[in-house]
Amino acid sequence: MQKYRALILRVNRFLGSSLVDKGLLSLNDLESANERFMATIQAGEMKHASILNSLVYELKVLDENKVINYIVDEHEIGLVDLSFYELQSLKKIDVDPDLCWATSTVPFDLVEGTYLLATCYYLSAPVIKQWEQVLDGKVIWYVTSCVSMTRALERLEEIQHAEEDEDAPEVKEPKEANRFS
Repeated sequence: MQKYRALILRVNRFLGSSLVDKGLLSLNDLESANERFMATIQAGEMKHASILNSLVYELKVLDENKVINYIVDEHEIGLVDLSFYELQSLKKIDVDPDLCWATSTVPFDLVEGTYLLATCYYLSAPVIKQWEQVLDGKVIWYVTSCVSMTRALERLEEIQHAEEDEDAPEVKEPKEANRFS
């Protein structure tokens, strides 16, 4: 995750500014969330560093449903609950799972060469730019909740661990030495 530190800082800064600009959050609440966010970063917990989680779950100053409704209504993108999708390995599309954690975004399907992406960070322009570069612009965006995203990321980690276990060389037990040799 360390290699995505700058990206994590940038996407969260843009998200916070966007929430304030859209009137969904006060500047004082953003400052409080930034303090918690930076403390998480400094503690080395980058996988869980999210200004959105701080605002919604820790400080309880942002109603996630209002943010989701705003995105769906204003940007006319769909809403998806990732628990209803059978996620596939990110290895198949050459996507780093840490990038998904860093941007709270998951490619959850591929239809006729176009990736379906779910994100909690649609209001963060660097997230959109990053993913459209990674996937060559062939993207349809969806918004999802933080809970749906976290569960999906955890399922993707399980898929990745299972793949790593399959790829690991089989360890054979050494044969017992013949005492009479």
